Amino acid sequence: MKRLILIMAACLPVMGLLAAEVEPMPADTVITLEKKRIEVKDNGDRMKVRVYELDENGETVDDEMVFEGHYRDGQSYERRKHIKTLNIPVPTWDRDFSAHWAGFGMGFNSFDGDDVSLRKGKSLEYNLNFMEFSFPFSRYNWALVTGAGLRWNRYRIDENAHFQEVDGVTQLVPAPEGVVYKKSKLNMTSLTIPVLLEWQTPKKRHKPRFFVSGGVVGVIKTTSSSKVVYDDERGKTRKQKMDGGMNLRPVTMDLLFQAGVGCIGAYFKYSPIEMFESKKGPALHPVSFGLQLHL
Repeated sequence: MKRLILIMAACLPVMGLLAAEVEPMPADTVITLEKKRIEVKDNGDRMKVRVYELDENGETVDDEMVFEGHYRDGQSYERRKHIKTLNIPVPTWDRDFSAHWAGFGMGFNSFDGDDVSLRKGKSLEYNLNFMEFSFPFSRYNWALVTGAGLRWNRYRIDENAHFQEVDGVTQLVPAPEGVVYKKSKLNMTSLTIPVLLEWQTPKKRHKPRFFVSGGVVGVIKTTSSSKVVYDDERGKTRKQKMDGGMNLRPVTMDLLFQAGVGCIGAYFKYSPIEMFESKKGPALHPVSFGLQLHL
Protein backbone atom coordinates (compact mmCIF):
# COMPACT_ATOMS: atom_id res chain seq x y z
CA MET A 1 0.00 0.00 0.00
CA LYS A 2 2.84 2.44 0.86
CA ARG A 3 4.41 1.77 -2.53
CA LEU A 4 1.11 2.51 -4.26
CA ILE A 5 0.66 5.83 -2.41
CA LEU A 6 4.29 6.88 -3.04
CA ILE A 7 3.88 6.23 -6.77
CA MET A 8 0.74 8.34 -6.85
CA ALA A 9 2.39 11.14 -4.88
CA ALA A 10 5.40 11.12 -7.22
CA CYS A 11 3.14 11.31 -10.24
CA LEU A 12 1.28 14.41 -9.05
CA PRO A 13 4.15 16.95 -9.75
CA VAL A 14 4.82 15.36 -13.12
CA MET A 15 1.16 15.61 -14.00
CA GLY A 16 1.30 19.30 -13.10
CA LEU A 17 4.27 19.91 -15.41
CA LEU A 18 2.63 18.08 -18.27
CA ALA A 19 -0.75 19.72 -17.79
CA ALA A 20 -0.20 22.01 -20.76
CA GLU A 21 0.60 19.10 -23.06
CA VAL A 22 -1.55 16.23 -21.64
CA GLU A 23 -5.29 16.10 -21.26
CA PRO A 24 -6.24 16.68 -17.59
CA MET A 25 -7.53 13.75 -15.51
CA PRO A 26 -11.33 13.74 -15.31
CA ALA A 27 -12.82 15.13 -12.12
CA ASP A 28 -13.92 11.62 -11.03
CA THR A 29 -11.56 8.75 -11.96
CA VAL A 30 -11.64 5.08 -10.86
CA ILE A 31 -8.55 2.86 -11.19
CA THR A 32 -8.38 -0.87 -10.38
CA LEU A 33 -4.94 -2.13 -9.39
CA GLU A 34 -3.75 -5.20 -7.40
CA LYS A 35 -7.20 -6.01 -5.99
CA LYS A 36 -7.68 -2.37 -5.01
CA ARG A 37 -10.17 0.14 -6.30
CA ILE A 38 -8.77 3.68 -6.30
CA GLU A 39 -11.18 6.60 -6.58
CA VAL A 40 -9.76 10.03 -7.43
CA LYS A 41 -11.97 13.11 -7.16
CA ASP A 42 -10.71 16.61 -8.04
CA ASN A 43 -12.93 19.70 -7.90
CA GLY A 44 -10.13 22.10 -8.78
CA ASP A 45 -9.39 23.20 -5.20
CA ARG A 46 -8.98 19.84 -3.53
CA MET A 47 -8.05 16.31 -4.63
CA LYS A 48 -9.46 13.35 -2.72
CA VAL A 49 -8.12 9.80 -3.07
CA ARG A 50 -9.88 6.75 -1.59
CA VAL A 51 -8.71 3.12 -1.77
CA TYR A 52 -11.06 0.11 -1.28
CA GLU A 53 -10.42 -3.62 -0.94
CA LEU A 54 -11.79 -5.89 -3.72
CA ASP A 55 -12.69 -9.57 -3.53
CA GLU A 56 -11.83 -12.24 -6.11
CA ASN A 57 -14.82 -11.22 -8.25
CA GLY A 58 -13.78 -7.59 -8.34
CA GLU A 59 -16.54 -6.56 -5.93
CA THR A 60 -15.98 -4.16 -3.05
CA VAL A 61 -15.60 -6.04 0.24
CA ASP A 62 -18.46 -4.56 2.29
CA ASP A 63 -17.36 -1.03 1.26
CA GLU A 64 -14.08 -1.62 3.09
CA MET A 65 -12.07 1.62 2.75
CA VAL A 66 -8.41 1.08 3.64
CA PHE A 67 -7.00 4.52 2.77
CA GLU A 68 -8.23 8.08 2.32
CA GLY A 69 -6.11 11.11 1.37
CA HIS A 70 -6.88 14.81 0.82
CA TYR A 71 -4.53 17.23 -1.02
CA ARG A 72 -5.12 21.00 -0.96
CA ASP A 73 -2.81 24.00 -1.29
CA GLY A 74 0.34 21.87 -0.82
CA GLN A 75 -0.98 20.25 2.34
CA SER A 76 -2.17 16.67 2.74
CA TYR A 77 -4.28 14.66 5.15
CA GLU A 78 -4.23 10.87 5.27
CA ARG A 79 -6.31 8.29 7.08
CA ARG A 80 -5.57 4.56 7.05
CA LYS A 81 -7.78 1.79 8.33
CA HIS A 82 -5.69 -1.03 9.75
CA ILE A 83 -8.51 -3.17 11.18
CA LYS A 84 -10.25 -5.17 8.49
CA THR A 85 -13.68 -6.70 8.67
CA LEU A 86 -13.70 -10.16 10.22
CA ASN A 87 -15.40 -12.54 7.82
CA ILE A 88 -16.66 -15.79 9.37
CA PRO A 89 -17.35 -18.50 6.78
CA VAL A 90 -20.95 -19.75 6.77
CA PRO A 91 -21.85 -23.26 5.55
CA THR A 92 -22.98 -23.33 1.94
CA TRP A 93 -26.65 -24.25 1.47
CA ASP A 94 -27.44 -26.18 -1.69
CA ARG A 95 -30.86 -24.90 -2.70
CA ASP A 96 -31.18 -27.77 -5.19
CA PHE A 97 -30.74 -30.44 -2.50
CA SER A 98 -33.73 -32.79 -2.48
CA ALA A 99 -33.85 -34.96 0.65
CA HIS A 100 -35.08 -38.57 0.64
CA TRP A 101 -37.36 -39.24 3.59
CA ALA A 102 -40.88 -38.04 2.75
CA GLY A 103 -42.94 -40.50 0.70
CA PHE A 104 -44.58 -43.91 0.81
CA GLY A 105 -42.90 -47.28 1.11
CA MET A 106 -43.56 -50.96 1.63
CA GLY A 107 -41.31 -53.75 2.82
CA PHE A 108 -41.03 -57.14 4.49
CA ASN A 109 -40.58 -57.86 8.20
CA SER A 110 -38.39 -60.42 9.88
CA PHE A 111 -36.91 -61.17 13.31
CA ASP A 112 -33.36 -61.67 14.46
CA GLY A 113 -33.14 -63.57 17.75
CA ASP A 114 -35.31 -66.18 19.45
CA ASP A 115 -36.90 -68.78 17.21
CA VAL A 116 -40.24 -67.25 16.22
CA SER A 117 -41.33 -68.41 12.79
CA LEU A 118 -42.94 -65.85 10.50
CA ARG A 119 -44.62 -66.06 7.12
CA LYS A 120 -42.19 -63.52 5.72
CA GLY A 121 -44.04 -63.08 2.44
CA LYS A 122 -47.09 -61.91 4.41
CA SER A 123 -45.30 -60.04 7.20
CA LEU A 124 -45.48 -56.57 5.73
CA GLU A 125 -44.40 -53.07 6.69
CA TYR A 126 -45.90 -49.81 5.41
CA ASN A 127 -44.26 -46.39 5.76
CA LEU A 128 -45.96 -43.04 5.30
CA ASN A 129 -43.37 -40.32 5.86
CA PHE A 130 -45.36 -37.09 5.77
CA MET A 131 -42.80 -34.50 6.87
CA GLU A 132 -39.14 -33.83 6.12
CA PHE A 133 -36.54 -31.12 6.69
CA SER A 134 -33.06 -30.98 5.18
CA PHE A 135 -30.08 -28.90 6.29
CA PRO A 136 -27.33 -28.91 3.62
CA PHE A 137 -23.97 -27.99 5.11
CA SER A 138 -21.41 -28.60 2.36
CA ARG A 139 -20.84 -27.73 -1.27
CA TYR A 140 -20.15 -31.45 -1.72
CA ASN A 141 -23.88 -32.29 -1.49
CA TRP A 142 -24.09 -33.43 2.14
CA ALA A 143 -27.09 -32.68 4.33
CA LEU A 144 -28.66 -33.54 7.66
CA VAL A 145 -32.21 -34.84 7.18
CA THR A 146 -35.03 -35.17 9.72
CA GLY A 147 -38.81 -35.23 9.72
CA ALA A 148 -41.65 -37.48 10.86
CA GLY A 149 -43.64 -40.45 9.64
CA LEU A 150 -46.03 -43.26 10.50
CA ARG A 151 -45.25 -46.96 10.30
CA TRP A 152 -47.51 -50.02 10.31
CA ASN A 153 -45.88 -53.40 11.02
CA ARG A 154 -47.74 -56.68 10.56
CA TYR A 155 -45.98 -59.84 11.78
CA ARG A 156 -47.74 -62.95 10.50
CA ILE A 157 -47.04 -65.90 12.83
CA ASP A 158 -46.33 -69.17 11.03
CA GLU A 159 -47.58 -71.29 13.92
CA ASN A 160 -50.94 -72.27 15.37
CA ALA A 161 -50.31 -69.84 18.23
CA HIS A 162 -50.65 -66.19 19.15
CA PHE A 163 -48.79 -63.62 21.23
CA GLN A 164 -50.27 -63.00 24.66
CA GLU A 165 -49.12 -61.73 28.04
CA VAL A 166 -49.25 -64.43 30.69
CA ASP A 167 -48.28 -63.65 34.30
CA GLY A 168 -46.52 -60.47 33.17
CA VAL A 169 -44.49 -62.17 30.42
CA THR A 170 -45.39 -62.10 26.70
CA GLN A 171 -45.15 -65.45 24.98
CA LEU A 172 -46.51 -67.50 22.13
CA VAL A 173 -49.63 -69.23 23.42
CA PRO A 174 -50.96 -72.28 21.49
CA ALA A 175 -54.46 -72.08 20.02
CA PRO A 176 -57.27 -73.67 22.07
CA GLU A 177 -57.83 -77.36 21.44
CA GLY A 178 -59.68 -78.00 18.21
CA VAL A 179 -59.02 -74.50 16.82
CA VAL A 180 -56.80 -73.93 13.84
CA TYR A 181 -55.80 -70.35 13.17
CA LYS A 182 -56.14 -69.17 9.59
CA LYS A 183 -54.21 -66.03 10.58
CA SER A 184 -52.28 -65.02 13.67
CA LYS A 185 -50.81 -61.51 13.62
CA LEU A 186 -48.88 -59.16 15.83
CA ASN A 187 -49.70 -55.59 14.78
CA MET A 188 -47.85 -52.38 15.65
CA THR A 189 -48.38 -48.75 14.69
CA SER A 190 -45.57 -46.28 15.43
CA LEU A 191 -44.50 -42.68 14.99
CA THR A 192 -41.02 -42.38 13.46
CA ILE A 193 -38.52 -39.50 13.68
CA PRO A 194 -35.27 -39.84 11.68
CA VAL A 195 -31.86 -38.21 12.01
CA LEU A 196 -30.03 -39.07 8.79
CA LEU A 197 -26.86 -38.03 7.01
CA GLU A 198 -27.42 -37.96 3.24
CA TRP A 199 -25.11 -37.54 0.26
CA GLN A 200 -26.19 -37.19 -3.35
CA THR A 201 -24.48 -36.58 -6.67
CA PRO A 202 -24.40 -33.03 -8.09
CA LYS A 203 -27.49 -31.93 -9.96
CA LYS A 204 -27.29 -32.34 -13.74
CA ARG A 205 -29.87 -31.37 -16.27
CA HIS A 206 -32.28 -34.18 -17.25
CA LYS A 207 -30.40 -36.71 -15.08
CA PRO A 208 -31.72 -38.13 -11.77
CA ARG A 209 -29.42 -37.86 -8.77
CA PHE A 210 -27.99 -40.91 -7.03
CA PHE A 211 -28.22 -40.77 -3.23
CA VAL A 212 -27.19 -42.70 -0.15
CA SER A 213 -28.18 -41.97 3.43
CA GLY A 214 -27.98 -43.55 6.82
CA GLY A 215 -28.59 -42.85 10.47
CA VAL A 216 -30.98 -43.57 13.29
CA VAL A 217 -34.77 -43.52 13.39
CA GLY A 218 -36.55 -42.98 16.70
CA VAL A 219 -39.65 -45.18 17.02
CA ILE A 220 -42.53 -44.32 19.36
CA LYS A 221 -45.18 -47.04 19.64
CA THR A 222 -48.76 -45.74 19.47
CA THR A 223 -50.86 -48.94 19.34
CA SER A 224 -50.28 -52.71 19.32
CA SER A 225 -52.43 -55.82 19.27
CA SER A 226 -52.41 -59.57 18.82
CA LYS A 227 -55.23 -60.79 16.55
CA VAL A 228 -56.32 -64.16 15.15
CA VAL A 229 -58.72 -65.38 12.48
CA TYR A 230 -60.24 -68.86 12.65
CA ASP A 231 -63.34 -70.90 11.80
CA ASP A 232 -65.58 -71.88 14.70
CA GLU A 233 -67.35 -75.22 15.12
CA ARG A 234 -70.15 -74.00 12.83
CA GLY A 235 -67.69 -73.10 10.08
CA LYS A 236 -68.19 -69.37 10.57
CA THR A 237 -65.09 -67.18 10.29
CA ARG A 238 -64.23 -65.40 13.51
CA LYS A 239 -61.84 -62.50 14.15
CA GLN A 240 -60.64 -62.03 17.69
CA LYS A 241 -58.24 -59.69 19.47
CA MET A 242 -56.22 -61.74 21.92
CA ASP A 243 -54.19 -59.03 23.69
CA GLY A 244 -52.78 -55.48 23.48
CA GLY A 245 -49.67 -53.86 24.88
CA MET A 246 -47.85 -57.12 25.60
CA ASN A 247 -44.72 -55.48 27.09
CA LEU A 248 -43.64 -54.04 23.75
CA ARG A 249 -41.16 -51.22 24.31
CA PRO A 250 -42.89 -47.82 24.03
CA VAL A 251 -39.76 -46.15 22.63
CA THR A 252 -37.01 -47.78 20.61
CA MET A 253 -34.77 -47.03 17.63
CA ASP A 254 -33.69 -48.43 14.26
CA LEU A 255 -30.52 -48.17 12.24
CA LEU A 256 -31.51 -47.21 8.69
CA PHE A 257 -29.55 -47.38 5.45
CA GLN A 258 -31.05 -46.42 2.09
CA ALA A 259 -29.88 -45.74 -1.45
CA GLY A 260 -31.49 -45.03 -4.79
CA VAL A 261 -31.80 -42.91 -7.89
CA GLY A 262 -34.18 -40.01 -8.29
CA CYS A 263 -37.41 -40.64 -6.37
CA ILE A 264 -36.97 -44.43 -6.05
CA GLY A 265 -34.98 -45.92 -3.19
CA ALA A 266 -34.36 -49.17 -1.36
CA TYR A 267 -33.96 -49.37 2.40
CA PHE A 268 -32.77 -51.74 5.10
CA LYS A 269 -33.54 -51.37 8.81
CA TYR A 270 -32.29 -53.15 11.90
CA SER A 271 -33.17 -52.47 15.51
CA PRO A 272 -30.28 -52.97 17.95
CA ILE A 273 -32.86 -52.82 20.79
CA GLU A 274 -35.09 -55.80 21.55
CA MET A 275 -38.76 -55.45 20.66
CA PHE A 276 -40.02 -56.56 24.09
CA GLU A 277 -38.95 -55.19 27.44
CA SER A 278 -36.09 -57.04 29.09
CA LYS A 279 -37.11 -60.50 30.36
CA LYS A 280 -40.77 -59.77 29.59
CA GLY A 281 -40.91 -61.39 26.18
CA PRO A 282 -38.90 -63.16 23.48
CA ALA A 283 -35.49 -61.63 22.63
CA LEU A 284 -36.39 -60.38 19.16
CA HIS A 285 -34.74 -57.67 17.07
CA PRO A 286 -36.95 -56.36 14.22
CA VAL A 287 -35.45 -56.38 10.73
CA SER A 288 -37.07 -55.03 7.56
CA PHE A 289 -36.22 -54.13 3.98
CA GLY A 290 -38.20 -52.73 1.07
CA LEU A 291 -38.73 -49.96 -1.45
CA GLN A 292 -39.64 -46.31 -0.94
CA LEU A 293 -41.23 -43.82 -3.34
CA HIS A 294 -39.94 -40.39 -2.34
CA LEU A 295 -41.91 -37.20 -2.88
